Amino acid sequence: MKSNIRTFVLAAIAAASLAAFPHRGNAQLAFAANATTTAHTLPQNGIGTINVIVLPKAGTYVIGGQQTLLVYPTTALTPVLCYTSNQAGSETALTDGPYSMTTVQAPGGYVTLPLNGYYTAETAPMTIWVECRYFGVESTVAQLTGTLTATQVK
Repeated sequence: MKSNIRTFVLAAIAAASLAAFPHRGNAQLAFAANATTTAHTLPQNGIGTINVIVLPKAGTYVIGGQQTLLVYPTTALTPVLCYTSNQAGSETALTDGPYSMTTVQAPGGYVTLPLNGYYTAETAPMTIWVECRYFGVESTVAQLTGTLTATQVK
């Protein structure tokens, strides 16, 4: 009998505690994702727009992803970079958005650039573009697979 009373009291305390505090779920947070699977060659000394996501609500988003590039055939160092912008084909990267750069050594090969950062959308919907480019006259760079996600945190 003592055990049943204790169980009842503990259950009553737990129910009262849960009822006293408002519940907030994260089901209302916005999420966007996109993947690229079609390879295409980046323009020589130009900007290639290779991925896009649409942020559905105003607020702060954590952005994550990666982009794989193939650099071939090269006999020289080839700088490659990818960044996010709020306009397709723009040379201006988002201030706190993903930006990643590396230099591929001869004889070339694959490189995966991380795309991690955050962005605060003042209005909605907001479109975020992934731009990639490279520098080098002796190389060709092909965009392979890539992903980009955005999860609203505020």
